[in-house]
Amino acid sequence: MENKIKESKKPTSAFLHGIKNASYMGMGNVVSQAIAVVGFIFIARLFGPEKYGVYATVIAFVTFFHLFVLQGLSKVIVREGSKKIDSFRDTLEDAVGFRLIFIIITFLLCIVACFFTKYPVTTKVLIIIFSTEIIYFGLDSYLSTIYQTTEKMQYLAYFSVLTRILATGFSILFLYMKAGVLIILLVNLISKFSVLVINYSCSRKLVKFKFGFGFDLSSDILKAVLIFSLMGFINTLAIRIDLLMISFLSTSTDVGIYGVAHEIGKEGLMLRNIIATAFFPIAVKFLYSNTIKIKKLFFYSLMLFLVVVAGCVLLSFFVQDLVVLVFGMEYSYSGYILKYLVFYLAFAFFTLPLTTYLQAAHYEHLLLIVYTITALTNIPLNIIFFHKFGLIGIAYSTLIVFFVQSLLISFFAIKKMSKQRVLT
Repeated sequence: MENKIKESKKPTSAFLHGIKNASYMGMGNVVSQAIAVVGFIFIARLFGPEKYGVYATVIAFVTFFHLFVLQGLSKVIVREGSKKIDSFRDTLEDAVGFRLIFIIITFLLCIVACFFTKYPVTTKVLIIIFSTEIIYFGLDSYLSTIYQTTEKMQYLAYFSVLTRILATGFSILFLYMKAGVLIILLVNLISKFSVLVINYSCSRKLVKFKFGFGFDLSSDILKAVLIFSLMGFINTLAIRIDLLMISFLSTSTDVGIYGVAHEIGKEGLMLRNIIATAFFPIAVKFLYSNTIKIKKLFFYSLMLFLVVVAGCVLLSFFVQDLVVLVFGMEYSYSGYILKYLVFYLAFAFFTLPLTTYLQAAHYEHLLLIVYTITALTNIPLNIIFFHKFGLIGIAYSTLIVFFVQSLLISFFAIKKMSKQRVLT
């Protein structure tokens, strides 16, 4: 099997296969996100800014602690498994104990941390209850490596759609029964864990591995896991911590108003990340025996940038009116924020080809440097711009950070890769 991997697909074939993977995940994402948007609209409208702000705060707080599960382990498993598919089961069993230990540590850390916040007691209780979502996230992201490595991306689409159907359907039902934040959070949890059971059952048909708390990871693997995980942690501080910071700096109403713009913008970012996930195993296998020209990589980046910018310009003309129409007048300022915030997606898509190949070629430490710089920029900018401009200042900060990040990745990372002759 290793010989087959070394006999990599031709560039065109690999690209088309990546498109196929992305199309599975993309279509699944389109359907699941369409369903999620319906639920999001109902929740935001029926809760109102203040109650929706509490709901968004709980999710933002718990989601932040996903970082401590060491998400980099999943990326490393996919990379190693894509190289040596015959020993993929051993790779999974060698690492599963590591993931289980950090799931427990993260779960407890989240609960303890909420007691040190200034949130109301009711919000803290909600956080403690919803913190069990960390267990789901840790297991689900681990099982997803099986479908990524074996390139069965359609399963990820199926599970995503099913989770959304259950969570959104029951959320709308209970919302019309005047349910509060607690019930909607519980619906979210029950839906996710129900699909996780199905996920586990399906994964056994592809690779059967044993769960246990033992693990056997080489120093090189552990180093890569730590770098990828630290990269994710710093990247979150750089570009994904906005809602959590607003919850510390202001009121739950402000969280709710910015949260609507944030969630809509995040849909585009999720599409970008799905494409990256679909192409990552393809990139690993391709680089195992091939090279790609820098000019071609930049061409892909520029085309993505121009297409997304054009879409953002078009959207900016009517997005505020659309937000008011869908969510109500109380979210008018959300639409105003989104009119500017949406342009960060152009920079995010620009870096997609560059970050994919940096990681596939074992140059993730360069991204770590970039994300560290942008993280050190984002947090103080958020504070300064919030006090100077209000909520819209957080959007200004996001735009600056994504712009700086795209410059650093394209000029600093590519220059380093060229010197190492990874890309020629």
